[in-house]
Amino acid sequence: MTKIIVIITLLVATLATPFLLRPDGEKAVSIRTAERLVVITPHNESIRAEFERAFTRHMKTKFDRDVFVDWRQPGGTSEIAIFLKSEFSNAFENYWKAETGKPFSPEIRAAFTNSKLDPTKQQGAFDESIGLVREGVSKQQGAFDEQTLLLRKARKMFLESEVGAGIDLFFGGGAYDFQKQASSGALVAKGGSGKYGPGALAEQKPEWFSDAIMPAMVSGEPFRDEDFRWVGTVLSAFGICYNVDVLDRLKIQDRPDQWIDLTDPRLFGQVALADPTKSGSVTKAFEMLIQQQIRQVLDSGVPEEEAVQQGWERAMQMILKIGANARYFSDSATKIPHDVAQGDAAAGMSIDFYGRTFNELHKKADGSSRIEFMMPEGGTSIGADPVALLRGAPNPDLAHQFIEFVLSIDGQKLWDFKPGTPGGPKRAALRRPPIRKDFYTPEHAEFMADAEVNPYEISKGFVYEEKWTGDAFRSLRFVIRSACVDAHEELREAWHALIEAGMPAEALAEFEDVSMISYDEATGRIATILNAKNKIGEVELARELAGVFRAKYARVIVLTK
Repeated sequence: MTKIIVIITLLVATLATPFLLRPDGEKAVSIRTAERLVVITPHNESIRAEFERAFTRHMKTKFDRDVFVDWRQPGGTSEIAIFLKSEFSNAFENYWKAETGKPFSPEIRAAFTNSKLDPTKQQGAFDESIGLVREGVSKQQGAFDEQTLLLRKARKMFLESEVGAGIDLFFGGGAYDFQKQASSGALVAKGGSGKYGPGALAEQKPEWFSDAIMPAMVSGEPFRDEDFRWVGTVLSAFGICYNVDVLDRLKIQDRPDQWIDLTDPRLFGQVALADPTKSGSVTKAFEMLIQQQIRQVLDSGVPEEEAVQQGWERAMQMILKIGANARYFSDSATKIPHDVAQGDAAAGMSIDFYGRTFNELHKKADGSSRIEFMMPEGGTSIGADPVALLRGAPNPDLAHQFIEFVLSIDGQKLWDFKPGTPGGPKRAALRRPPIRKDFYTPEHAEFMADAEVNPYEISKGFVYEEKWTGDAFRSLRFVIRSACVDAHEELREAWHALIEAGMPAEALAEFEDVSMISYDEATGRIATILNAKNKIGEVELARELAGVFRAKYARVIVLTK
């Protein structure tokens, strides 16, 4: 009996201790009575904890409102996209059946999120009864058949509805992922009442969205949606994280500071990468590599159209070598800096705040750290990490307050102030550059963890050209998956054989032949198959490409002998 009492006492003490040690002014909030804000995010625990603490305190102090933040984290942005698609699809199916009494066919399921069905000026506006006004449609275009009208009606109904996924905000990720969600109709500039959302905030505080504070675009990268369906909250760049101790062990004195350094044969089996079909940030890093190669070819005097093709080819050759050096392709980009810090890999492609976070975690008393992060000069742009209001948000008022708080100076302090400083995080520096230009002042620099990093200055050395690679983003994910991930074992064997044989010219030429994933192929046949959204076609293409590369790597091995 005594043992049972002791065990129960210890359990109660364990559960009560966090509440007893809670800092003054941060009282526990009853989940049952507090207002609930539901946020879906790929952000890590440190970011979630700091923003939850600061926002709930802000709402209590300023408005005397008890708030509970209900975080949903199904995975990275790719998993979030799958989750949202499923939730909106189920919700709209119920709405469609209730409103029309008609069956919810696979065609309707695909149509209601299809932005290609949105009306254009040439097509005229939607009509209440049939889904389209025939005004502006030429005789040559012919009449719309019933199926087309039905699909357009589904799209119209969704865009005019408050159908939701039970989630208020999408917080964190990349502009590409947010733009896809905006195009599908999942994101809205304003909630149903028109009073809440990023679009409403832009009307209330237009000065915040001026070029002097938060510009719409910098160096070719969008910092917000032109219709305010999403807005950037913090900035990010891409680069290389590396372990100083591992590089010393490998006798590599020159630290990697350009993407091409990751092709070094001495790094065989020592590069940490993530599967680009699972990680938007790693795909973006690969896109930066391609943009840099195109720019270098263009700067050499080659005409632009030819430079895009040559730069793409050079980049694909580099990507094969980097993939061949890869220890693995993880499902999560967060694993990369973790394994580099642990010494399981020498270097990896990483988004800046992942690299800087692990630099912070492994800092010694003298300020040094075994993990460092480097942004390749001329090899990365500065992108925005957004927030958006989801269609049918259960609590749009509270969601609006969160967006406003994150974009305020007080919210921006959390991103890069040192822990314990006025307005800064409590536990650890988040090491992320705020989006507001007016944040970078001498007064704030005193408290910043990365006072020397001004993204608006860094971005002057790089201009992102969407026309070069924007349309190839999905193809890029696919070709890297086929050439490097699916055939990784064969790729490594071919690269190892080349290294052991001293890089014989004929074998190396075979290895560097990337004609099957040329720019024309990626933006032509491959893009066409992927855009058709035919899963069987995608699987057949993946099998075809993987087979082509496996055969190619086998030929390389033969040629080395």
